[in-house]
Amino acid sequence: MSLDPATLATIDSQRAFFASGGTRDLSTRLAALQRLERTLTERQDELLAALATDLGKPQFEAFFAEYHFLLQELRLFQRSLRRWLKPRRASSPPWFWPCRNRILREPRGVTLILAPWNYPVQLALSPLIASLAAGNTVILKPSELTPACDRFLARLIADCFPPEHVTTFSGGPEVAENVLQQRFDFIFFTGSTPVGRLVARHAATHLTPHILELGGKCPCIVHHDADLPLTARRILLGKLFNAGQTCFAPDFVLAHEDIKDALVHELHRVLQQHPWENELASIINERHYQRLQKLTEGAPPAKGRDEPATLHLAPRLLPHATWDSPAMREEIFGPLLPILSYRDTPALLAKLKSLPAPLALYCFSRDHSFTHTLLDHVPSGGVTINDIGKHASNLHLPFGGLGDSGHGRYRGKFGLHAFSYQRAVTTRYFFSDWFEFLPPRTTITRLLRKWLP
Repeated sequence: MSLDPATLATIDSQRAFFASGGTRDLSTRLAALQRLERTLTERQDELLAALATDLGKPQFEAFFAEYHFLLQELRLFQRSLRRWLKPRRASSPPWFWPCRNRILREPRGVTLILAPWNYPVQLALSPLIASLAAGNTVILKPSELTPACDRFLARLIADCFPPEHVTTFSGGPEVAENVLQQRFDFIFFTGSTPVGRLVARHAATHLTPHILELGGKCPCIVHHDADLPLTARRILLGKLFNAGQTCFAPDFVLAHEDIKDALVHELHRVLQQHPWENELASIINERHYQRLQKLTEGAPPAKGRDEPATLHLAPRLLPHATWDSPAMREEIFGPLLPILSYRDTPALLAKLKSLPAPLALYCFSRDHSFTHTLLDHVPSGGVTINDIGKHASNLHLPFGGLGDSGHGRYRGKFGLHAFSYQRAVTTRYFFSDWFEFLPPRTTITRLLRKWLP
């Protein structure tokens, strides 16, 4: 099925708007970011209501992860964009003298952003902010699995920007498939690895540069010297945020066999001490709910109870899981936590290196040599030591995957770098050239070969 003429006209109008220079001026970029911040602030309640409708997100999680986080990024760009865009000087070899070299940050053009359902507002607007700051136009495709957020984003964008600058396309996979048939100057995708492969295949058709933010099974290593009460709290805070539906959540725990039972005890204790069941998001849909039920292998809830009518799944610890368990064969993306053990460091490293590179690697240990060994031998997109997810929610650090967990980086200035390219500019002058060697060059070639190393 081909795109309708109105959709094609929108893409063409964005290409014409970009070609006209309508996005390039710094004041235009800053004004766009200011409008988005102002409108987002005015519609905070509407945003939180949409997230509650689609995902049953507790207000604490929705406010910090999908509202406050975006405001911080918008303000960071407005404070820093002029400095980040400043041309950088570069040197040159003597035989180019006199000359001046600059490296410019140039916008890419018409960009496509394909957003996921698990953080439907943050992961739609965060790359959009970077793309606008870089001087691009944007086509945004929100997830059809979060219809209330889709409608919210469509209204927000329409009220902030003319369609030739930013617009949204709504619909299911067929809309995304058809949009990907078109030529874009850059594509940003967040989602699953299988769909990421399809996006990369479409991008290759037009040789379109792209970023894939995917997922995978993020391991959490707990060494024998870890502070177990603190470790248990931090693991559960990271795992149960958004009911485990976070791409960089710890997917499973690998605990040293000497402390595995003690860690399981601490995890149970922390679960019992706090009303987690009252602040868990719902599972996105019935299909994922049933998939997660199968992965539990009949394990009882560690706290609370399941509520199928509202798609709330109680958290489970799976301390008897093995590498062959169903929960270890796929990315969990839910409030289930398999806990396995390891005996020694060489065996641990061998196992981790045999797995696809995860989006995040976590390690709890006081032993610096142990953590350095992990960093040296186990590849991953990012790492947090003695906590969960802190590297991924810091706007001053690059965020992204490696291999099966994706490629490319964004967040803050790294998002600006992603949605722009470095353009080298050399300026020379109408002075006599010291190294202008016109033919015949036999003698000078002999001298250069003798003098130059």
